[in-house]
Amino acid sequence: MKTFFRLNYVRLASLILASFSLGLQNQIYAQCNSTVALTVPGNYFGSGFNGNGNFNAIVFGNLHATGGDTEGRLAVAGDFTAPSSYSVGHGSIGAPAPDNTDNFIVNGNFNNANNYSIVGNFIYNTVTAGSQYPTHASGQGTNIGPITNRLAFGTLKTNYVNLSTTLAAITTTGTVVYNDYGNYVDIQLNGTTASTNVFSLTLPTGKTFGLTFNSIPPNSQILVNVTNKIVDINGGSMPDDLRTRMLFNFPLATNISLASYALQAAVLAPSADLSGNGGSINGQAIIGGNVEQTNGFEFHNLCSSFITPTTTPLPVTLTSFSVQKEGIQTSLNWATTAETNSDRFEIQHSVDAKNWNLIGTVIAKGESTVLSNYQFTHSNPANGENYYRLKMIDRDATFAYSRVVEISLDLPSAVSVYPNPVVSQATIETQDWTKVKEVSVINTAGKRFSMSAASGKLDLSNFSSGIYIIQLKQLNGAVSSTKIVKQ
Repeated sequence: MKTFFRLNYVRLASLILASFSLGLQNQIYAQCNSTVALTVPGNYFGSGFNGNGNFNAIVFGNLHATGGDTEGRLAVAGDFTAPSSYSVGHGSIGAPAPDNTDNFIVNGNFNNANNYSIVGNFIYNTVTAGSQYPTHASGQGTNIGPITNRLAFGTLKTNYVNLSTTLAAITTTGTVVYNDYGNYVDIQLNGTTASTNVFSLTLPTGKTFGLTFNSIPPNSQILVNVTNKIVDINGGSMPDDLRTRMLFNFPLATNISLASYALQAAVLAPSADLSGNGGSINGQAIIGGNVEQTNGFEFHNLCSSFITPTTTPLPVTLTSFSVQKEGIQTSLNWATTAETNSDRFEIQHSVDAKNWNLIGTVIAKGESTVLSNYQFTHSNPANGENYYRLKMIDRDATFAYSRVVEISLDLPSAVSVYPNPVVSQATIETQDWTKVKEVSVINTAGKRFSMSAASGKLDLSNFSSGIYIIQLKQLNGAVSSTKIVKQ
């Protein structure tokens, strides 16, 4: 926790060290670059807004902090509560905030028990009686309020949801290799693209992990699309030398827990709550839900150079895409308002948002300027999580992907495994083995093992204890799965 009035010798030494180790670029742009992907576009500035739209952290829910700080600029759409001290704008790791821009915005209620210092203007709406307003050193801003919508938070959140969807639909260019060593997973991300290397990553749960990036060209960007709905990171490591040009996108996440972990990238999580317990996010952060900061968790003001990649124009203008349950099947519905030279839609299905299977094709209108509705029924969805996307293909074979939609089903399983829990050998029962193409065992980190199941027997004696998914892939692409506990 840093305050303006406690710049002691230890902190001074750390400031000097940071300025050398992080590079001059973080000291040049005190407000960071206004053209990067996560900067607030100018059309979302409210009346009187002062700044270039580049915030260290934007929280669209409430922020509650019993420790930690934001070393750059902070905007909170909901309420802000800090029973102990909390500073804004005092950058010791990275760039300090500008002196007189709108660096701390609370669009809801401000409730603070202790006086603390911020750099820049504090814009507030309502203040709980007895709260102490932040103080400012001479020439470093003032408190301004009551004011609402200094940023257009409602439509701004939609902007970031759409951005996350766009990034998630970009075709993967790199490969990911998971090396599972029991309680630790070594994850190798390999990419050689000169522009933007795009990875689809499923983070392990209940284990620490290390991320290593291999063969990344010096001037290229890195986009990591994380497929997890629930993200639970407790310890581990990732490199910091790629931080300025890397963005972690969490398009499906609803909850993110970071404990004792330094996430070295810009972060886009437009639908997630964040719990930070120690550690930090070292780059811009967009959090769509509530934030809880404990045990010194910090948002560090480290500038990003990540720019939204130029994507191939869609063969169609897709206005909606949804999935819903119909009995033991799922129904996919989508609509377009414009099509030019479009050929077909390939419907792809996954149970882990990482490995995709073609389950059907629907012919497109080809040429259209009116609303066109499409429908597809998946007759064999999996029990549990089901993910779908459209591959929209043009007549010249160019294509683009839609956003991913998902649905969780509680269905009578088409496959059963016993005994459960199992010690070594399990028996698989399914309706028709002649239609089974592949048997796989998937661990909680998303690693898939192709298995032999002669006579319906599955040998799990070499697997470590834990929870696994037994998955049967049919010849027609349908997937059935069930969970099993290995003792």
